[in-house]
Amino acid sequence: MLLAIFRDLVSKNRLFLFLTSLAFALYYHLVGAKFSTSFQVLLISTAIVTALSTFQLLYSYFSMDRVQAYYQLPLSLNRFKGSFLTVTFLLNLLERVLLLILFLGVRLDLLQSFKLVLLSLLVILSVLYVFIQFNTRPSLLGGGIIFVTTVLTVSSLWVQQVSYMILLSALVAVFIFKNEDLIAISKNDQLLVSKRRSGNYFWISLFQERYFSINFIFTLIFLLLILIQDYEAPLKIIILLTIASVNTPLTTLISADKDLIDHVKSLPKSRFFYLMYYRVLLTYFLAVNLFVALLLKMVVMPNLGILFLLGVMILAVVEAFLHLLIEIYFPLRKWNLKRECWKHPRKYIVPSIVFLLSWSLLFCF
Repeated sequence: MLLAIFRDLVSKNRLFLFLTSLAFALYYHLVGAKFSTSFQVLLISTAIVTALSTFQLLYSYFSMDRVQAYYQLPLSLNRFKGSFLTVTFLLNLLERVLLLILFLGVRLDLLQSFKLVLLSLLVILSVLYVFIQFNTRPSLLGGGIIFVTTVLTVSSLWVQQVSYMILLSALVAVFIFKNEDLIAISKNDQLLVSKRRSGNYFWISLFQERYFSINFIFTLIFLLLILIQDYEAPLKIIILLTIASVNTPLTTLISADKDLIDHVKSLPKSRFFYLMYYRVLLTYFLAVNLFVALLLKMVVMPNLGILFLLGVMILAVVEAFLHLLIEIYFPLRKWNLKRECWKHPRKYIVPSIVFLLSWSLLFCF
């Protein structure tokens, strides 16, 4: 069971991305180029990245056509849950926690390392339990359980007591294994917005993808976390604009539907369909970039002028256009989980360009 789930979760692209990221992180760590950060920031960053990554995995893995085969095996549901949690936890330690430690350059003693591992486990357990409650029997009680679980997990970032994390992890684990609901997301499990007969197809598809909302919320949290750090103002601007340029559920809407690209190419006026997608991309990146500009003006640099505002708007136009071109000419076809689309190394092309353009934008104000 462990090996089967591991094969499901690890692909060649994911392995390549991990090894490449690890190589950059090791070089970055060895040359001594580190952010001035603390263990508290490392804990918060680990919690955010782990939660986002786990939600991403759950919403792509627990589709009806995939997990139904596991449920039909003569194995207990708890064994499947245990195997899934084990693989997820180990992969998260390698792909997320290790890279964060290397990039942020925080020196850890044995106790701090143990706390980081426990926090990673607690976040994964909490996210899975929230996911179960959210996708099985939604109710007022379930909403209360989700709220309490979230609050207790977040409180561990400040309590930082090993006994508290162990107790809370054990409690959430008991709730998970006591729950006998079969978790599966059906393709017909649509949001109310899908009942609309008219409107932009991509807006409807985007809001049907529940992970988009989760990704957007965690992106905002991460932006605020960077904003309150004591980095130099130019570095903050570059990091914030680069993070804002990443939203894989949005930028892979065509690739995430394997049949869509073939249908679109057969249309006599496919350019109108692409323009529909471009409007969605442009609206999103304009809104996020202007939000980043507003935060920067309010908190970091009150003297930012109209040139900077125009610059981030032009940057949004470029981002939307580049993402559209990539989706048209280089759609992702060979994937089994949607997560493979969202984690494909292609996602770093536009942020890398934005990172370089942000440097030039600094000279405009």
